[in-house]
Formats: sequence, C-alpha cells, structure tokens
Amino acid sequence: MNLHRLSLLTFVTFAFASLSVAGCDSQVDPTYQGEPLATVQGSVVNDGSAASAAEVALIWALPQQNPDGLFGTNAAVSGQFPASFTLPIFAPPPDAALITAEETGEDKVGLALILAVEPGTSEGAITGFEQVEANMLGMSEGHVLVYVDHELAPGSIWESLLGGRPSPGYHLMEVVRKTPEEKAAIQTCYQTHSDALNGCYDQCSQMSSDDYDACIEACDVQHPEPDCGSGKDTFREAPGGFGTSIEVRLGEPTQGIDWF
Repeated sequence: MNLHRLSLLTFVTFAFASLSVAGCDSQVDPTYQGEPLATVQGSVVNDGSAASAAEVALIWALPQQNPDGLFGTNAAVSGQFPASFTLPIFAPPPDAALITAEETGEDKVGLALILAVEPGTSEGAITGFEQVEANMLGMSEGHVLVYVDHELAPGSIWESLLGGRPSPGYHLMEVVRKTPEEKAAIQTCYQTHSDALNGCYDQCSQMSSDDYDACIEACDVQHPEPDCGSGKDTFREAPGGFGTSIEVRLGEPTQGIDWF
C-alpha cells in the first residue's frame, strides 16, 4: 500500500480502539473502561483483493515523527465482506497526537485517518511510517476522526480547515474536496499574479543597479499576492454525527486525503 498517494507522510502515532464485528464474538476486556467518548461505525468493503480479514485502526497525522501513543485494544474484522464494525473510543488521543495552530500557538486539534490494517498489527508498538505502510490494507477516503482539545480561538487555521470552530471533544468529519473547476480557477488566479509580478521584475532587470532595488520594491507593492484560496481538502461535520455509517475500503486509495 503506497501511503505517498495520501499526501500525508507522517502517520506516526498509532492508536487502536476496541472493535467488534457483526456476526463475530466480541472481545471481552476484563477492565471496564466506562462509557465511550465516541463510537465510529461502518463497514469494511473488499475491492476483490486477496485480503480476507483486517483490523480497523486510527492513525493520527502529525507534522513530526513521534511513535508514542499506542492505546486501547482491537478485534479482527473477518467473514464475508462487507463486514460491519463498531469502534468505541474511550480516551482522548495522547497530547503528542495533537497539532498546535501556529497562528495562535494554543489551539490543539488531532486528526486521525480511519484505516484497515493487517490482522495482528496492534500486537506490537508501531515505531514509524514504514510499519504503517507495510500493514495498511485500505482506508476511509470520505471521513476522518477529529479531536478538539479545547474551544478554538477565532482566526485559527483549524477554523477554515474544519468549516468553523467545533466544540471540544471528538467529531466525525466528512472530507470536502474541491471540484476540478474550482482547482483550475485557483491555479489560474495564482498564475495570473505570478505572470504579472515576473513581468514587472523583467522590466527592473533592464535598469541600472542603482534603480533596480527600488523597482523590485515597487513591483511588490503594485502586485501584492492575492488570496486565491487553496486547492487542498477541508472537512465538515458529518450531518449524522457518529450515527453516520462510514465505509473503509480495502485496496489502493483512489483519491487519498490531501489536506496538510
């Protein structure tokens, strides 16, 4: 499984939650964990590949490597596909799994992909990207799990990424992708600005060294960088919340999730 297609190269905090599958005996945890903070449910769908069993796992996306944060238990998804699963989450993600917004220096949010992985993957600690890549069987390309550590401040990058300021706690989010037309318009906007600025710089290059610096500064003033938007994926709260049934598809991702 080629994770580079996901545009997320830092799946380093590996987190499992307790998982039960319809038609299978549930795994009994001798220690009562209390009521779950959130429950993700859905089905694992086979694309016709040879895989006949899998586990559903959460991979927290981080801007730097940090292999800490393994928690919880798991049970196998098996039987005929599609196989339904229920994944209760009993604890917040480790602090190391949270990304702090640079704009505020305080707003902490965690974002986890929902993956299908090889059975038995959780029996040992995951220590890096290579192990995740080696064990990944598929993913949900339509949904992610988000954890908001505390009330977000206005103006944070998370506000634009998450379509607002979600309340503290877990949220099931839909992936929102730009249409090809929207991406083309964004690219054209930035290209138009770049062409105009480079044209101005070319005129400066014909001037004497005494006038060159002033000319470059004037070009920057005359052609400020526009806010054309971003072609990256964003997210919004799933309309059905955690009542939404998501699909985790085995096989190579077709689109991935390009947000970071």
